[in-house]
Amino acid sequence: MTTSLSDAVAQTERALLGSILFDNSVCRQNDGPSVGDFSLDSHRRIYALLADMLENGQPADPTTLTAELDRTNQLEQCGGVAYIGRLIDDAMPKSFASYVDRVRTAAIERKVTRQVDALKATCVSVSRNKLETIRGQVQQLNELIAPDALQRDNWRTLFHTYEEIVNVPPVRFAIEGFLQEEGITLIGGLAGHGKTLAMLATVRALLEGGKLFHHFQVNQPAKRVIYLIPEAGLGPFLTRLRTFRLLDYVQDGRLFFRTLSAPGSLSLADSRLLDAVNGADVFLDTAVRFMVGDENSASEQKMFADTLFGLQRAGARTITGAHHSPKSFGKDSYMTLENVLRGSGDIGAMLCTCWGLSQINAATNSIFIQNVKPRDFQPCEPFIIQGRPSIDQTGYFELTHPPGTAGSLGDSKAHAGRPEMHNKDDKIRQAEKMHAEGKTVREIANAIGVSHGSVGGWLRKARPVQ
Repeated sequence: MTTSLSDAVAQTERALLGSILFDNSVCRQNDGPSVGDFSLDSHRRIYALLADMLENGQPADPTTLTAELDRTNQLEQCGGVAYIGRLIDDAMPKSFASYVDRVRTAAIERKVTRQVDALKATCVSVSRNKLETIRGQVQQLNELIAPDALQRDNWRTLFHTYEEIVNVPPVRFAIEGFLQEEGITLIGGLAGHGKTLAMLATVRALLEGGKLFHHFQVNQPAKRVIYLIPEAGLGPFLTRLRTFRLLDYVQDGRLFFRTLSAPGSLSLADSRLLDAVNGADVFLDTAVRFMVGDENSASEQKMFADTLFGLQRAGARTITGAHHSPKSFGKDSYMTLENVLRGSGDIGAMLCTCWGLSQINAATNSIFIQNVKPRDFQPCEPFIIQGRPSIDQTGYFELTHPPGTAGSLGDSKAHAGRPEMHNKDDKIRQAEKMHAEGKTVREIANAIGVSHGSVGGWLRKARPVQ
């Protein structure tokens, strides 16, 4: 008589269960299957109860198992006393690992069969979302038949091994102290305060090597840069590429970009994009343009974070995104993660680094930059870069105030708000002369074109004002 495949699987499951009853230590020494791997409901019940008994320190043998099944009103559903007693007849504890592999393999084969049947049913169905459903089913099928599918069913593969953690390198930077690898970096600031310019400066540094802002060393030049800017047209963005001398990198195939002018829309989960980002440095300008829903929603931000983590899993070396600050930030004299990034605040949790930007002088495009979130490293002090006229002349920002010399944002804003008065010394002498001639503070201020307060201050320093 020929034994059917299902009979052979059931016999293997009986041998596995019997081996546990014969020698409880096989479960402690080996990774067992999951409850769902068993083909028969009775075997699923028996294995689940055995696992509970062993976990609670109870001895598990045919007698104690029978008593426990009877206590939980499952004995008859599991074959009765005689069936439980015969489980050890084919037990062979030395073959336990082999039994586990065969049970897991059979479980995967059953899942594949069910998935294929579901796919067939979808193919002949009439549905508005038919193609999307097929796409999802095919993806699940691919996961089931992947070479590592059997290992993935082992719960221990969910966690890092000791060998992995002892060999893991320390935190790495693509740009030392500024752009961290294997993490997400956001650059936050108000609209028009230089986020895109700072990101393009970073792109140039990554592509050519050297130092970003003449200070931060590029440790390893980029193999490929992906720049996505869905809120700018091709023409305006091309002007900026020329300004930063980046067109040669487009020509030699190291810089790829996509603007508002490109047809259609692009999801960050697009399989073609996931292939492109492997080994690349990715820039999202602005990052929120790739978020679905309300940026103030914690659940939407979680989904957005998962999408960005998908780029990491696809192999992106670095991910940098521009993000808008709330309008109220313009009145602040300090920087924190909360006032630099607009939204619910949950977005900050996924970051390894966040740099806050604030333009302190529009005429020279001077930008105050401060790290408001470092993860696992000591950030530099705030610094100030200047864009005019150097960007137009060379394609580089100038570092006017290196880290440690910029002070606070409040200091920089106060200084920027009080430009040096032209011919100040001459006006002070003129004010003192007019005052000596009997002119009032108001008359002097109106005559030389300065404020009443400035005149009063000058005169008080010279001598008391009557």
